[in-house]
Amino acid sequence: MSFRRWMDNAFWEENSDKQKLNCILEMRDDADRETRQVFLLNKLNKDGSDNEMFVEVVETLGEELIERNTEERKVRKENEKAEKKQRDEEHARARKLEELFNYKMEIFETEEIKNSKNRKLKAKIRRAKSKVEVNLWAMKLLESELEVAESGKE
Repeated sequence: MSFRRWMDNAFWEENSDKQKLNCILEMRDDADRETRQVFLLNKLNKDGSDNEMFVEVVETLGEELIERNTEERKVRKENEKAEKKQRDEEHARARKLEELFNYKMEIFETEEIKNSKNRKLKAKIRRAKSKVEVNLWAMKLLESELEVAESGKE
């Protein structure tokens, strides 16, 4: 048994002028195979006449449903865009933290810092929130190690 019907999720491609309609035609042939085909229909044919398929979809589904689908799609797309932006920002933050962690690990591989007994300054390096702060505390630690080494020589 063959049939064809327009799915009820059609929307205006360009909402302002309603000249393009995005829609899906669902069909079943005599061999009972179902297919779906997506159409981007223009209101007018190239010769300026009305596009019969466009008119058929609008008459079948109604402009109200198409308008509602268009608005729902617009809201959904805006939400998806905002969620993607938030996800991207979170990934960037995580990458930055990972880079900072790796930088700290690199600093602690420096012999003078690794062998230092100054737990207070080592803790400051571990808790640092930026590379600049890591560098500051590493320099302080190295200065204190240099002072300890110089005072031990005298």
